[in-house]
Amino acid sequence: MRVLFLVSFLCFLCLCWTYDMIIGDTVHRKMVFHQRVKDFAIPFKKRIKTLSYSDPEKRIIKGVAAIDNDFSHATANITEGGVGYSHVTVRMKSQRHHPLNFEVEIYV
Repeated sequence: MRVLFLVSFLCFLCLCWTYDMIIGDTVHRKMVFHQRVKDFAIPFKKRIKTLSYSDPEKRIIKGVAAIDNDFSHATANITEGGVGYSHVTVRMKSQRHHPLNFEVEIYV
């Protein structure tokens, strides 16, 4: 019993340390946009990229996912629009000295 608790707790800690951003509902939704955002590392610098998407059919966005492919503690956040809007702007920022490598997916 103690081993099961320890394994469960360690799995929970690993999930808490991920810096992926998933907002809204992405399960059983139609993906309308997918793009990989990559940028190389520069010593002593943080890499910042902004991605904007506007749906041409003005459909309401139900979910946004930004997945950190490098597990590098890079962060992503929505600066404009998002769930409930037909447009979204996602800002991604790497850790200092690290590259940026995100998969951004938008669902309606």
